[in-house]
Amino acid sequence: MFRRRFDLLFPAFLAGVLAVAGAAPAQQANDWWAYRRLERPAVPAVSATGDADGATAADWCRGAIDRFVLAGLQRAGLTPAPAADRHTLLRRVTYDLTGLPPTAVEIAAFVADDTPDAFERVVDRLLASEQYGVKWGRHWLDLVRYAETDGYERDRQKPFIWRYRDWVVDALNADMPYAEFLRRQLAGDEQSDASVADLVATGYYRLGIWDDEPTDPLQARYDDLDGIADTTARVMLGISMGCARCHDHKRDPLPQRDYYSFLAFFEQIATYDLQARTVPADGALADYDAEMAAYDQRHGALTAQIRAAATHAFDDGDPAERAQLLAAAAAAVVASYGAEDLSATELRDDRGRFHGHVEGQVVAVRDGQSGSAMRFDGDDAVLLPRVVADSFTVSFFVRSDQRGTGELGAPRWTIGAGLVDGEVEGVQRDWGIAWDGAGRVVAGTGAPDKTVASSSGLHDGRWHHVAFTRDRSIGRIALYVDGALVGHAMAGKQTLDAPATIAVGRRAKGGGGFRGDLDELVFFDRPLAASEVTALALALPGGIAAPALVSADPAAAADAADRTKAFFELQGLQRPSLATLEILGVREREGEAEPSYVRLRGNAHSAGEQVGLAFPAMLGASAPVVEGGRRRSALACWITDPGNPLTWRVIANRLWQHHFGRGLSRTPNDFGRLGEAPTHPELLDWLACEVIAQGGSLKAMHRLIVTSAAYRMSSLPRPAAAAVDPQNDRFWRFDRRRLTAEEIRDTTLAVSGELELALGGPWVFPPLPAQVLQTASRPEAAWGTSTPAEAARRSLYVHTKRSLQEPLLAAFDKADTDNSCPVRFATVQATQSLILLNGEFAQREAARLATRLTAEAATLRDRLALGLRLVTQRPEREADVERLVALHGELVRDHGRDPALALQRCCLVLLNCNEMIYLD
Repeated sequence: MFRRRFDLLFPAFLAGVLAVAGAAPAQQANDWWAYRRLERPAVPAVSATGDADGATAADWCRGAIDRFVLAGLQRAGLTPAPAADRHTLLRRVTYDLTGLPPTAVEIAAFVADDTPDAFERVVDRLLASEQYGVKWGRHWLDLVRYAETDGYERDRQKPFIWRYRDWVVDALNADMPYAEFLRRQLAGDEQSDASVADLVATGYYRLGIWDDEPTDPLQARYDDLDGIADTTARVMLGISMGCARCHDHKRDPLPQRDYYSFLAFFEQIATYDLQARTVPADGALADYDAEMAAYDQRHGALTAQIRAAATHAFDDGDPAERAQLLAAAAAAVVASYGAEDLSATELRDDRGRFHGHVEGQVVAVRDGQSGSAMRFDGDDAVLLPRVVADSFTVSFFVRSDQRGTGELGAPRWTIGAGLVDGEVEGVQRDWGIAWDGAGRVVAGTGAPDKTVASSSGLHDGRWHHVAFTRDRSIGRIALYVDGALVGHAMAGKQTLDAPATIAVGRRAKGGGGFRGDLDELVFFDRPLAASEVTALALALPGGIAAPALVSADPAAAADAADRTKAFFELQGLQRPSLATLEILGVREREGEAEPSYVRLRGNAHSAGEQVGLAFPAMLGASAPVVEGGRRRSALACWITDPGNPLTWRVIANRLWQHHFGRGLSRTPNDFGRLGEAPTHPELLDWLACEVIAQGGSLKAMHRLIVTSAAYRMSSLPRPAAAAVDPQNDRFWRFDRRRLTAEEIRDTTLAVSGELELALGGPWVFPPLPAQVLQTASRPEAAWGTSTPAEAARRSLYVHTKRSLQEPLLAAFDKADTDNSCPVRFATVQATQSLILLNGEFAQREAARLATRLTAEAATLRDRLALGLRLVTQRPEREADVERLVALHGELVRDHGRDPALALQRCCLVLLNCNEMIYLD
């Protein structure tokens, strides 16, 4: 292994040393193989010499791929290895395309099928399997640094980033053309008809590590942008772009100016802030508009009916009774605030008792709900003394066209932009009303925390009435919007006396500023009835006395039933809700784009010469055409252009890599002079041209590659060939490989019968050993819990936490998530054996395998033979069965083990055998 790593790394190291020393003269860009124009080479002719089985070259070759391989072998005086047997070939292709072992039914069907196209039909079946996307999605996620947390000390979860993982799987299963696959990740949000899936695809930009408390925010921003630019260049173009961040590239013709011209395509991306984004579901806006039109029509009719009755009762009712009812209503008011009583420093209570202090510049605007309104711009607030603590109602009008904060799936009153807030840290005797990221009003009380919420979409720039009531005697809280009850809950009955100050326009504990207008803020000393809330929402004459005035109006007695029905219908009239999803995708910065500069020595604070948008000059590309400010779309069009030689060579090389164990170039992320030139450049160019000719269909390329004779070769060693080509550069045999970490775990679950193959959804949390959890700073909060069925899902769905990894996956070389991982090195270390022998997962699955064998076979010999077939996917050898039977007898006879426990130990041996962990 050390020698292999040395062979890979030393050429790059030597090239770098020579570059620094000036010993290697720079070449022109068009002299380098990777930058040359892509043209389909002629398929080479091969001589008619026989192979190892005595067949002629014409017999061996199944297509163009084989002719390229065979031509190279013949030049080296080598012949291809014989074909692998049917069990080996089926196992190989099933793992390569799905990451799972073939089932007993699949093995039996293929072995018994002697038709000429039997293998081709197996390939078609595997490519049509949903598990194909899971396997090949893992390769892509390795490249783009996929993880579900941010890293650093807190290592917080990236909300809803799992939707991006699912998008990758779905796109691959649907065989999305490769150009489209790249375009949607780079600029899906910039499409005029962008769907939710297109927005989800831009989660690509949120995958890297992120410091939520940087000491230097500007430098941290450019560190994030560098991760995006370098990953894009390496993954899609095979250019080690990041090498030019601080200085001109040491070996490639890539000056620092070109790096910052490339980075400029991403500079308008808003800084990641851990916030998800609430977006309408596909087709939801049209439905919402239709429902809103019907709602507005009915709301208007009911309002007119109720207002007419209330106006008549107020104007023509008994004056004495009106005065009595109005006096009772006024007595229920604790404090009342309007913008008419707002100064630069004070908001006066028109009752004259509880005046508020203005922080910042809360201004009065004239187009309020009634007269003037208070306007907040996100960093202003009014601080009021606590005026209510027991039973109460808070009533006000709010208007905004801005979302708030706290875009979570489930609303919480403690997260969001504060409207009228009395929250303190922790679970305390507090309450508050907030404006969240979905345009909802959320309210609640603490100790215990209870939340009630409206529907989303209130950020429509219209005035909405909000009332929050609390009845301490029974602990009931209720939220009304526009006169309708939208939520209620049973909460605590204690006095809500924390804190002493209530904040209007932001959260009481700081931050979370509201952007919008607020008017007619009134506190009442009791929970208002629903009809009274409706009266406030409609601004009926007499306010909360209006329902009583209408009821007492003798002139309207004849239509009392209609009036009551109208009140009840309006109170229950629910505003339509816009169907939304929470995603983590890219955002653009607001305002005009700022100029881009070379950052001297990579220091974000040291701006050098100004640069514009440009593609690397070494590729001879024309200037980008940016329409409507869509920078990333321009970049995506250039990257996916059929004339871009790098894009198609890179993906062709990756396809070959994951089928043959290494790429035609062994440095798949670097096609520059610090990388390795391809061993078969003509074959690479032919494959790249074929990807384009196939319309970017990756499934078509898989089929082409795995049905070749080169792919079907045996991996058995041949000393004479190894002496000529020890690294198998000429592909004289198929390279044996170890299963990946995910394949080992998934195979173990499949063999034990526990594997759950469901696709998609949030990450899952298989049990972790207590010793592993103790390595976290907060062990009790470091990991979640899942049901046994969820915990047995494929490894792609196991939570990818940067600071805490599943032990088996980590031990078997799961990809590093901090940087793009183009190649996984298969290490061999003692901890791997310890995990497979002593680890809790291995012990548990061995017991489950024993249970399966006992249920499916009657005798010990049959059970062990079945176990061998399950782990090796081939017929059992009698000698192996005898050895396992002998081991079982020894455990029972010499070590006093119960026969059932002895079977478990035999199953543990089966799960550790090399034939399970290695292909071929």
